[in-house]
Amino acid sequence: MNKSNTKSSLSFHARRVLFALFLFLLMDFAVYGTLKHGMVQYFGIDMAADILCVGHSHTVLGIDAKRLAAESERPVVKYAVAGANVIDRYWMIQHYLSMYTDLRLVIYDVDTRLFDTAGISSASYTLFFPLMDNPVMADYIKQQATWQERLTCQLIKTARYRDQTLNMAVRGLTGRQENAKTTSVRPRSYKRYLAEQKARKIKIDPEALALFRRTVEELSGRGIRVALVYIPVLHILNEIDPVNQKQVYQVFQELADMHENVDFWDYNQDYEHDLALFYDLRHVNARGKQIVSERLADDVKKVFTSKAMRAIQVDFYKNDSLKEGHEKSVSLDGRPSGV
Repeated sequence: MNKSNTKSSLSFHARRVLFALFLFLLMDFAVYGTLKHGMVQYFGIDMAADILCVGHSHTVLGIDAKRLAAESERPVVKYAVAGANVIDRYWMIQHYLSMYTDLRLVIYDVDTRLFDTAGISSASYTLFFPLMDNPVMADYIKQQATWQERLTCQLIKTARYRDQTLNMAVRGLTGRQENAKTTSVRPRSYKRYLAEQKARKIKIDPEALALFRRTVEELSGRGIRVALVYIPVLHILNEIDPVNQKQVYQVFQELADMHENVDFWDYNQDYEHDLALFYDLRHVNARGKQIVSERLADDVKKVFTSKAMRAIQVDFYKNDSLKEGHEKSVSLDGRPSGV
């Protein structure tokens, strides 16, 4: 084979490789765009709302956003994902507020393990890789992820998904946002788990506690009401470490006492002994979800008819002093936009 034929053969193979790469990137982009649309639909973060529900699996399984919206007659967004810790929630709220500034109420699910970072996945930030095109989430991912993770996600967009986020995207595409469990708990099945929980006790990470306080105080300072909602867990868990549990309870109650527009709604003590309402030790089933959502809707309606909510709220983005202070606290280079 002469040199001319060799060059021609190499050129042909190079074109085939480039064409295959082009097709791969095109398919990657198309699949990513579809999945991202599904994930946005799952969270409902493509619309402005009066009420934003933020939390982890307790909110996912314990609050029916459609029911809450219907009964409160207010648009509701449920931005919640299993495994979301205090840091994740801070950035979830900033993400939503970067797009919609007319928010009036944040429902933030709380429990006694909220500040126990030892029991939370250190890689929970990966849940938000699919949303990293948004400047707020890009800033969060930059702080948490390795450069290899960021580069991979930039080059191959579908690499931003893992099993959990892929499932959420599919649920969003098929309109199955609400996830309700129909079975009831059998406490005897959790002997080993309970033994582990007793050994761990309830721990309070000072940094997590500080960020939680900051989240509540920033929202309060912006004129946004905050409801700290304790969705029930089974009484067995509440009896593991009563001393530290009481200490965490005091944090929630003190914040409510300190701020006129912060509430602490404790549904835990009213329903913790009713086994028929629980799917497992930590999560309510479909019946429990219905009861919690009805109770929540009643409290939300009371809030929106109160004098405090009828008063003129702070228009954050028209108040230069508040805006400047917030931008410094979040460490962003201006107001982000886009989902």
